[in-house]
Amino acid sequence: MWTPRLSAATPLEKANEKPENSYGYFHGHNCCLPKDKVTSHEIICGRFKRVLVDLMTVNISDTRSRRMYKSYSALCAVKYLQFKEYPWTIHPFSKFRLYMEAFIVSLIMISDILLTVHFSRPDPREYGLEGYCLLCLDITYLLCKMTNFFTGYIVGDTCPEVILDVKRIVPKYFTSWFIPDMSSVSNVFLKAFGYESVYFEQLLTSLKIIRVLKLFYHVNNLSDAFKLKLAWNTAIEITLLIVIYLIWNMFMQFAVEYMYEDSYTPEKPKDCSWITMGNLWNKELTTRFVYSMDRAVGMLRGNANIHILEKEGCVKTFLIVAWFISQVLLLHCGFKYLITLFGTESARAQYFMMAKQVEMYLDQKKFPTRIKNKVLRFYAIGFQSHFFAEYRMMSCVSGQLREDIIMHTGRQLVRDVAFLKQLPGSLLFQIGSKLRIVMFIAGDIIMKIKTIGDCLYFIHKGTVAIYCESGKEVCHLEDGDFFGEIALVMSHRLRTASAVAVTNCELFRLDREDFESYVACYPTVYEDIKKLATNRYEQSKMLDDHHKTELNMKKSRKVELE
Repeated sequence: MWTPRLSAATPLEKANEKPENSYGYFHGHNCCLPKDKVTSHEIICGRFKRVLVDLMTVNISDTRSRRMYKSYSALCAVKYLQFKEYPWTIHPFSKFRLYMEAFIVSLIMISDILLTVHFSRPDPREYGLEGYCLLCLDITYLLCKMTNFFTGYIVGDTCPEVILDVKRIVPKYFTSWFIPDMSSVSNVFLKAFGYESVYFEQLLTSLKIIRVLKLFYHVNNLSDAFKLKLAWNTAIEITLLIVIYLIWNMFMQFAVEYMYEDSYTPEKPKDCSWITMGNLWNKELTTRFVYSMDRAVGMLRGNANIHILEKEGCVKTFLIVAWFISQVLLLHCGFKYLITLFGTESARAQYFMMAKQVEMYLDQKKFPTRIKNKVLRFYAIGFQSHFFAEYRMMSCVSGQLREDIIMHTGRQLVRDVAFLKQLPGSLLFQIGSKLRIVMFIAGDIIMKIKTIGDCLYFIHKGTVAIYCESGKEVCHLEDGDFFGEIALVMSHRLRTASAVAVTNCELFRLDREDFESYVACYPTVYEDIKKLATNRYEQSKMLDDHHKTELNMKKSRKVELE
């Protein structure tokens, strides 16, 4: 959404208006501030190095990086720090890492499918096209895993931190995923040394199943990066589980028989072998592949080849294990679906009913489509498409627990404000309980200049742009900042600037009455606020006067030229 200017633009301004500049973060906001005003961390380098920096450093558009660093200035600071201190380290939230994870997911899936196709051959020692592709994919996977020696990792849950120092990354990788990753490509080393043993080849090839863990790890990261909904996450997980089960079931059917016979083409195969019973030892690849798939689907359904168990001396451990895994898999998928359906639908249904009521009200009042869509979007952002009544939970708790909840759910930022740190904890709790959450959609005008100021705002989430009287964008305020205090401490009680939501904002509002009751009665704190407000007002006034002078000079030059 375009952020409107707060003063009428002259024709000269429109002619000189610059194209939209969002710095890759403030989408829809035509930022008039130069980059050095938005952030002091500017990276200066050549074009080629700029491409590398954008690929390897933190991706500003990634939702995970926004969630961790919260503000544009913090993201720029991390980007600059990595450029200066760790230029060859890959940030876990970088574009390169995102592309790499998507590539690895595709590589694992294609490799597993080709693995099953290759070992469906009558003699897997004969390499066809799929065999050479499989070998190339294994080598590519090995090279991809080498990048883990240069990829940062995240530590901490409540206060996460990204480690970018290679001296810490290498030991961390060696003690975590290095051995499993190397084990999953150990068959490549077997081929490189020319060691031929059916038993060991099948055993080492079976270790590729370790990649399944990494597959789901990367899929979860991609889902988080692209902000997929719970229903989509569940659908993807269930689909992958079923496909992976079928692929590895088919491979293990052949692998177990090859290991049991210790040969790909036994002269006298065992009578209990399903390949012998199906007369498939000399059949073509397609026939063996389809037959094994039919058995795998049957095991998943729980009704495959039970007659083998009834044959004397032919108890198949693999069949029992595969059947057990299939039942666990089906139970997991069923529970996952039920949790997704009923765990979210109760809250979602209440939200849907509320949204429908709001929509009916808007239709009844005949609001224009623009306002109607904006109101519905406001509800969607505020409730995250779910209904949750906080007051119901808060009414069930009391005492210290209630205080902890109030101070933790965003009100904690009150304690971090410099001029409020002098207040006692009990008073901070009372201030926190008086704060009201208000939300603004990107482009909304939060407050207008020369209007009566009746509250003070604390920014919990989002970015706010401040405009002076002439319409010049003065600065950006982000998480943890506050504004609106000038009207509360000045005698004229008027807003001296306008504020516009650059992104979707969640603010905490402290009304004038509560400010005067809890804050203004402390002279030291009040004087600190007044001093800060005076400095802000003087700086804003100076910038406004300077901008007005520039506009008048441009207007005079234009008149002279005419």
